[in-house]
Amino acid sequence: MAHLRHLIGLAFYAFLSVTGFAQTPEQLAKLDPGELYYQAWSLGKDAEDHLKDGEFVEAFTKYRKARTFFDIIKVSQPDYKPELVQDKIDQTTSEMEKIHDRALNQQNQRQQTNASSLIEMPGQAKPKISIPEQVDANNPRAQRIQTLRNELNKLNAVLRNYPNPRDARAARMRGQIQQYQTELANLTAAPLIEDVAELKRQIAKLRRERDAMAAARDQAVTAQLKTLRELEKTQVELAKSRKEEERLLGIIEKQTELNGQVVAGQQDQIKALRQEMAEKDKTILDFRKKMQVLEVQLQQSNELVEELRKERDTLIQEKSRMAAMLDLNEQDRLQQLITQNVSLSKELNEAKVSLKLVQEDADASKEKILLAKQALTVAKAKIQNLQTENTQATLSLNRMKERLEQSEQDLLAQLNGGELNERGQLEVAMLRKVITKLKAKIAAQEGAASLLIEQANRMGADDQIMKQAMALVTGDEKMMLTHEEERLLSLTPGAVNFKSSLRPTPEELTNATNRLQQFNQDLTGVAHRSFAKGDFQATRGILEIIIDEDPGAWEAMVNLGIVHMKLDNHFDAAKHFRQSILVAGDRKVPFAHFMLGDVLYRSEILDESEIELQKSLALEPDNAKAHVILGNISGTKNQMEDAEFHFKEAILQDPNLFEPYVNLAIIYLQQGKIEEAKTNYTESLRKGGPTRPALAERLGI
Repeated sequence: MAHLRHLIGLAFYAFLSVTGFAQTPEQLAKLDPGELYYQAWSLGKDAEDHLKDGEFVEAFTKYRKARTFFDIIKVSQPDYKPELVQDKIDQTTSEMEKIHDRALNQQNQRQQTNASSLIEMPGQAKPKISIPEQVDANNPRAQRIQTLRNELNKLNAVLRNYPNPRDARAARMRGQIQQYQTELANLTAAPLIEDVAELKRQIAKLRRERDAMAAARDQAVTAQLKTLRELEKTQVELAKSRKEEERLLGIIEKQTELNGQVVAGQQDQIKALRQEMAEKDKTILDFRKKMQVLEVQLQQSNELVEELRKERDTLIQEKSRMAAMLDLNEQDRLQQLITQNVSLSKELNEAKVSLKLVQEDADASKEKILLAKQALTVAKAKIQNLQTENTQATLSLNRMKERLEQSEQDLLAQLNGGELNERGQLEVAMLRKVITKLKAKIAAQEGAASLLIEQANRMGADDQIMKQAMALVTGDEKMMLTHEEERLLSLTPGAVNFKSSLRPTPEELTNATNRLQQFNQDLTGVAHRSFAKGDFQATRGILEIIIDEDPGAWEAMVNLGIVHMKLDNHFDAAKHFRQSILVAGDRKVPFAHFMLGDVLYRSEILDESEIELQKSLALEPDNAKAHVILGNISGTKNQMEDAEFHFKEAILQDPNLFEPYVNLAIIYLQQGKIEEAKTNYTESLRKGGPTRPALAERLGI
């Protein structure tokens, strides 16, 4: 049965991977309205679960999808239990209206909480807004569909009674009918097409981000191992130096006993040795600090990889539930999957033979050996990816079966509760029939898989390639990559070696550049996520990889400077801000000048800070915070007129900042303008500033 579950899992994965899923009105027309009703009902149950956990955004989203499905039934199958469907539309809309305000507030709070002060890279996707400003009780799409149906009924009625069906007017009516029918079909199919397309986009994005984050984590592991080896090497050298010190001290002690004096050269020797030991002690301390940083980075990276994996699995589960609405033809798909594994097995074996021949060739160059190793690694990675997808698909299938069982239990509990009215009892009976039908579908797929696996195993008895392929399909043979192979794989895509005699074509260079840009965008998205969580060491590691891959990524340099500020590494922060300004060149970067001015101010390098802040304002005059810092610098230099000017400019640019008000209060207090000082201090409190008891006391407040 283990083989069977694996094969069924692969079947469902193949089905979910089909790009044409529900992308045409004809495919949508095949949907069973009962199964679509069950999906909508399940989404409603999901929404109830989210409400119990206080997750109003997720609950609202589920209710909205459920209503979309009920709307589809209403317009595409108007004769299917119309009263029950309309009742569910009204009920779901009512639930959406009840929680809308809380969902909208929760969405806004999350956006503020997760807001990242990192700058965005070109092409970076904006966060998707889930909750609209208001609930539309009447679906505009459904209204248009109803209008089209009415128009079609009128036109068909006229055409049926039209005396001459071949004249120009009849032809125009038929053309209008065809146009309306096309629009009607597209409108009806649109919600599912949009939902599936969005799920695909999110799943693909999360997979890319997870892969990019895994690459960053692997680099952290490599750096950790390298640092550990360097630490161990230094400790061994220090131990040898200590033994040498003991030996020299022993010699000095004996010479002192014999001659009553120590040779000057020996004193210099032991002094140099102790200096060397002190440097090694410092090196070991630095290595240990670096190890601590890398351990934190690795832990944060692992947590983020797991978080991305769970998010993606949740979306895949939702997509698989939607896929269950369509009829499956899995026998052909299973055969294709087995054929795919046969092909991969051949590729693997050929790569092994090729590498062996190259290694046995005494004249083979290092480059040729490297290419052979890369080919073998890529073949193994393809199989590993397929096995991973197989496992995920198997888990998805199991969750689908568990959900059907749970749904049936929930329905029985409702039925046995004795509180259902006649319409409720009708709904329960209908849903139980749908669940039975879905269970039968899965059972049919299991039967088809069983027959295919028996056939493939029989073929494997006489065909070694088929036998190997089936072992890979069923998971009997697990494909694992070594650490060295993972490193080699990370270097393979888009790698260009300018010393190589194999020159890349312009197309290869373009593809490599596009992959690099996509990789950096994915990593930047993950960096924003980890930064918002406060995982600054992981964020630092991600941004360093982006800069290593693309030395021209000045945006990542600015972001890395921001991260170093969060880690209180002001020297490194200033270095990265300067580097970003240098790399950006003619592309003026006012924010980088501002951040450099900010970090220099924090480091009390006031003159340089003032220069950078003035450059920032020359490029971006409405930067209120730059005026605040310049006001503070002027105040520190006792240039009160300049300080007052900058604080007033800051208020002019952004009246919601509290800092300029409290600083003006201090200036006016020093000048004896008590009422103006009181006004500004009170305004700073109104803008959210903290209370200052000492200042308030001096102002008599």
